[in-house]
Amino acid sequence: MKRILLLQVLLLLALPAAPLAAQEPWTLERCIQYGMEHNTGLQEQAVETALRKAVLREKTAAHFPQVSATIAQDWNWGRSVDMQELVIIHNKLTRATGASLSASLPLFDGLGRHFDRRAAGKAVEGAVLDGEAMRRTLAIDITRAYLQLMLSRQVEASARESHATIVLQRERTAQLVAAGSQPKSALSELDAQVAAEKAALVEASCQVRTAVLALASLMNLPAEKDFPAGEAFGEEEIGSAVPVLSQTRLEDWLWQDPRIQSAKTAIRTAADLHAAAKGAFFPSLHLTAGYGTYYSSAADGSFRTQLGENRNPSLSLQLVIPLFDALQRTSQARRARLDLERARIQAEKVRTQVAAEIRSAAIEAENCCQKYLSAEETLQAMQELLAVTEAKYELGATSALDYIMARNRHAKARSDFLQAKWQYLFQLKLLESYRQ
Repeated sequence: MKRILLLQVLLLLALPAAPLAAQEPWTLERCIQYGMEHNTGLQEQAVETALRKAVLREKTAAHFPQVSATIAQDWNWGRSVDMQELVIIHNKLTRATGASLSASLPLFDGLGRHFDRRAAGKAVEGAVLDGEAMRRTLAIDITRAYLQLMLSRQVEASARESHATIVLQRERTAQLVAAGSQPKSALSELDAQVAAEKAALVEASCQVRTAVLALASLMNLPAEKDFPAGEAFGEEEIGSAVPVLSQTRLEDWLWQDPRIQSAKTAIRTAADLHAAAKGAFFPSLHLTAGYGTYYSSAADGSFRTQLGENRNPSLSLQLVIPLFDALQRTSQARRARLDLERARIQAEKVRTQVAAEIRSAAIEAENCCQKYLSAEETLQAMQELLAVTEAKYELGATSALDYIMARNRHAKARSDFLQAKWQYLFQLKLLESYRQ
């Protein structure tokens, strides 16, 4: 009874903690980790890597000898010949038992098996590098979607705050109109502004839901209405300097990029396959050894005696010289050479593309830094202008139209500032991914 009561108390204590654990904020690092664990593309790439490892094991096992054992039991009846008496035997059942053990080992095949195994090993390396490239791409995509969600939520919060402010201002204007300090047209203009900012708030809320769906889709996570994403960035990251992209730094980043490493691995794989195809022109040498014995009821001697007397060891050395195979080897070698050339061209294409991406990211980061600083100054100026205009409006020194224009300018400056801020953050994160 005491154990049951203790269990119930523990359950009651654990229940309130469950919602809190479920609402744990999704930081950027947690989103990336979850996405990498549940992304179907990465899971498929993991299976591809496992398949290539299986092929490597097969190619490695091809270097070992093939060993087989055979046991046979025969029954013969009807007409047969007695080899000892040289007479014909009619309708006599004879039994024969045989056993053999054989082993075959290819000694030389133009190093084809050696290069096939090397190519399989390079294919495994390529699959691993492809997985790293996919993880980096997924991390960048999740970072972009995460920052877009942060931007959308800040825009929504700004729109909600702005709408609440204009509603309060509309109420004060109604009082001023009632007191005769403002014309009735001012109230109509503010009513239109309230409706416009309400529409902006609805649009911002829709953008938040769209951003949640995009991020959840990348993470393979069900899109929840209240996605608990936590902002994991501070102003110190905003102020971090953009790294100068020198030629040395560019070469270092190119050397670390898994896409370029995968392309180089593809060249080495194609080179090994080309060498294996050329090895088919060389002669092949095989060694075969065997050992067998048998027993027959038609012969004299016991089972054990015959097995000892009929032992038959063998050793065979076979040299095969390829002469003509309808140009099959020539065609395979030509295709392997063309595959090698294509791999080299593809590697150069990938290197050029990645270098262009890095240069573009560095230039865009510098541009975003300048846009952010400019947008910050503009926002400060618009905030001061709005404060002055609002004070004049409440004193009756300016019209409602001037006040609304000041609010619209401030709203645009606020939107531009948020856009510049999160775009600058993304470019810094993008450059950081190239450095890793």
